[in-house]
Amino acid sequence: MELTREEERLLAGEKGPRVQECMRILAALGDLYGARRLVPVWSVQLSGISFKTMGVPGTEFLEDMAREVKFAVPTTINPAGYDVGGPGLVQTSPEFKEKQDRIVRALTTLGAIPTFSCTPYTTEFAPPPGVHLAWAESSAVIYVNSVLGSYSNREGAPSALASAVIGKTPDYGLHRPEGRRPQVVVDVDTSKGPMLYTVLGAYLGKVLGQKIPYLRGIRPDLDGLKEIGSSMSAWGAVPMFHVEGVTPEAGRYDVRGLERLSVDAGVVGEFQRCLGCQETPQLVAIGCPHCTKGELIQIAQAVKRKGGKLKPGTELWVCSNRRVISETAAAVEVLRQAGAKVIQDTCMVVAPLGDKFSTVAINSAKAAFYMNRKSFSGQKVVFDSTQNLVENYL
Repeated sequence: MELTREEERLLAGEKGPRVQECMRILAALGDLYGARRLVPVWSVQLSGISFKTMGVPGTEFLEDMAREVKFAVPTTINPAGYDVGGPGLVQTSPEFKEKQDRIVRALTTLGAIPTFSCTPYTTEFAPPPGVHLAWAESSAVIYVNSVLGSYSNREGAPSALASAVIGKTPDYGLHRPEGRRPQVVVDVDTSKGPMLYTVLGAYLGKVLGQKIPYLRGIRPDLDGLKEIGSSMSAWGAVPMFHVEGVTPEAGRYDVRGLERLSVDAGVVGEFQRCLGCQETPQLVAIGCPHCTKGELIQIAQAVKRKGGKLKPGTELWVCSNRRVISETAAAVEVLRQAGAKVIQDTCMVVAPLGDKFSTVAINSAKAAFYMNRKSFSGQKVVFDSTQNLVENYL
């Protein structure tokens, strides 16, 4: 890679060993993927900050970093393992809370912005089109690439952290026009019945792997695009998608001659039946990724239509970020009066729920991907649409 004189000095260690280590990571990535240069990033987003995922070694590494360096660009962070700035709605052990607080202290000392959300694009830190980013949360990466027209690869924890310190990222992959081209046309046939966008995304992620799809036959709104992308990037490694007539870059490409795939409600419905079990849940949890304003209002309206009170013994979590919660005060009050917990800063995936809830009902195929895995949560999940969850369990 061609480095500037300043970058060469950082690589030589002039700003200390931690900065040098970060430059080495970025230089190695650039060489590996054939990048010619580093590009400045508008912001960085860090994932995996819950103690549930980071553990003791990651915590100690962050604390060491915080003693020596600061982030060079605005850096937002994913949900923590409990509602850090909330009223204590998510109960954890004192040991877990103490370790999570150490992570939060280290990150804020480094300069991280305490968004605690997997949807930073719903906050004041939403990036404009055309800027370069170094984001790590897969559901946010696919959204900003596909819907907002910003440029980010799907960063790992080390590379995102390095970019936050250096303020740059290697110019390859989704940062380049050629890396954003569709590779397969997906014709979605809705004539045989409706399908949940979150399930469609999960099915396509499993089938496509890393291929960038060009979708025809659907016209999702912003929340639908969020559902498609979040589950597509969880069940596969798809970094971006195009929807004909909807997403900003879809019109740039001639898709004639590309590989073709057809999908209908029957195929997607069969896949949906594999996402969950038939057991009775102790918790209904919505908000993976974090709810937008529209989604939070929709849930409140559904609960109100049902009668405005939860059944005894049923717990409902609605997870979102601080800004969305503050901007939907009326809907939040409806949910709280009904007995629901409107939760900030965490979610059902990264909070340690296993001791209290063995079976959780969800409306997110992304959540199903993670919560079904014994290596992550190991809980049983019941999967259904938001409307059906409200009707059947609340």
